[in-house]
This record gives sequence, structure tokens and C-alpha cells, in this order.
Amino acid sequence: MSRLSPSIVGLLLCSIALAQVALAQGVTPVEVGVRALRAVAIPDRGTAPASVIAPNDSRIAAEVTAKVARVHAEVGGTVKAGQPLLELDATDYRLALAQADAQVSAARARVALAEQRLRQALSLRKKQFVSDDAVMELRTGVQAAEADLDVAQAQRAVAARNVEKCHILAPFAGVVLERQAQVGATAAPGTALLRLVDLAPPEIEAQIQAAQADEFPAATEIVFESQGQPYPVRLLRLSPVVEVAARTRVARLAFSDSIAPAGSSGTLRWVAPGVLLPAELLVKRDQTLGAFVIENGHARFLPAPAAQEGRPFVMALPLETLMVVRGQQGLTDGQAVTITDGTR
Repeated sequence: MSRLSPSIVGLLLCSIALAQVALAQGVTPVEVGVRALRAVAIPDRGTAPASVIAPNDSRIAAEVTAKVARVHAEVGGTVKAGQPLLELDATDYRLALAQADAQVSAARARVALAEQRLRQALSLRKKQFVSDDAVMELRTGVQAAEADLDVAQAQRAVAARNVEKCHILAPFAGVVLERQAQVGATAAPGTALLRLVDLAPPEIEAQIQAAQADEFPAATEIVFESQGQPYPVRLLRLSPVVEVAARTRVARLAFSDSIAPAGSSGTLRWVAPGVLLPAELLVKRDQTLGAFVIENGHARFLPAPAAQEGRPFVMALPLETLMVVRGQQGLTDGQAVTITDGTR
């Protein structure tokens, strides 16, 4: 026989006394078994589908129309940020750049000529050989030539940028997972040429049920499990927005120790801050689900609004609360009871 705690012994003595009173009144107390809530509570464990997401997973595309001249990166190879990935044939764009350079030179010459004419006119105006209207017209000519120079320089910058776009560089350190580019094939703007995945530490994305999300930041023992391998993780951020269709909120987590490969999928597991009571303690009274506790030798029915039949349920009670674990099915609220066994 298990050793009874002093509080249980006192409760048993009280129950005996109440039983004698009940017998004297012709009422027979119901025999029940009790245990403290802390002894029957089970951890509130949560799960959610999760996957490992790389910080960047980019499909590198062409920005100009040109033939693929060379490919410097192959599938499975790693590259550093700024390392050449592909080269497109830039012949046409170099010719356009040379033409833009010539246009800039011509525009500068026109500016120089306009400025020289203005200086001469200003000198002659002092001798009253040139009118003020003629000087104003020459000033306007200088401004127009300068504007033409600005346009030519902008066109040159566009031409130079197009030449740069023919040299495709890695935007970040990563590994090449796919290659669509073929030497000699024509690449058009938006055409995917390579798929590059970031080598920086990945994050875990999990879909947390809205009902669990509020308590998730206080969860402990958070683990991402993939192919039977557990990975300890920690919460980075939790979206405040609920996805309407699935009624979930997106959580992003970081690995605390070892890291699963990007692209892995699995299950996120955690222990919530509260505790659950076993489903077998659940009873229904007047279409309301709840559980019985012992108060002063009587059974008290306490509703559990969020409970579901056949599933563990939550009740916000002190851990020392005495729960009825045997005989609860036949009890009524306020009924006198006799405790036949009880443990902490």
C-alpha cells in the first residue's frame, strides 16, 4: 500500500466523519479515489509541420537579350559572392557603348562651341556691337547644348550598364542547384539561367495553429525532427497575422546546435507552458464537459470549456487540487464522498 501524505490522511479522517453524519441522515457517501493534480497532469505537447528554408533561393535570370558565351558555374558547385556565374555575348552592347561615347564627345564639343560664342558676344556687347537679345539667345544655346550633353551621358550610362549585365555575378555565396543556361543559346530578359541557394545558416518555417500560437513564445524543449533526427531550435519571430484558410500563424526559428540541410521537411515539437489532464477524468454534466475535484469532503464539478471528448484537456487549477480519478462517472455536484485511496 502506498504511503499517504498527512493532508490525505486528514482528508480521509474528515471523510469518515462526514460519512458517519451521512449515515445518520440516511445518505450513503460515494467511494472515490483521488490524486493531486500535479500527479495526474501530463505535459502539454504541441506539434506543427515545418521545413528548412534557405535565406535566399534565387533563380538567376538574364537582364538583356544575348547569346550565352560561357558558363563558369556547374550544378553542385559552390560560389562566392561576386564570383562570375555566366558571360553573355556583349558584342552588340559594346558597339552601342562606343556609339554612346561618340555622342558624348560630340555633345561636349557643341557645349564648348556655344560657350565660346557666348564669351565673344559678351566681349562685343561692351563695345555695343552685339545686342542684349543676341546675348540672351547665345545663353539659351549654351543651356541647350548642356542639356544635350546630359542626355548623351545618360545614354552612355545605359549602354555601359548593358555591357555590365552581360557579366552575371553571384549575388551571394551559395551552391548551384540547377542550370538551364546552354552555351550558344539566346537568353532573353527574365529567362532563368541558374538556381542559386544561399549557404548562410537556414531558418525553419513552421505553421502554428492559431489556438496554440499565443503560448508558443513561452514554449520549452522546442525541437525540429526530420528523418528521425532531432535538432534543438529557438524561436526568432512569430507572425501576428493569422492565415485565413488554414487558421495558422507562421513562425521562424533558428537552429541552436547542429543544422539540417536546407529543403528538409519534418515536424516541430515543443512543450507548452501549461499542463493537461488525462481524457479519462473528463465527464459530462448537463451537456457540459468538466472534471470533479474534492472540496471539504464533497465532490465539486468544474467545467472545462475548451475540452473535447476523448482528448486531454486544460483546467486552470492549483497543482495541489485533489482530482477524482476513480468513481467520477457516477458523481453529482455537491455529493458527499468517501476517499478510499489517494496519493500525491
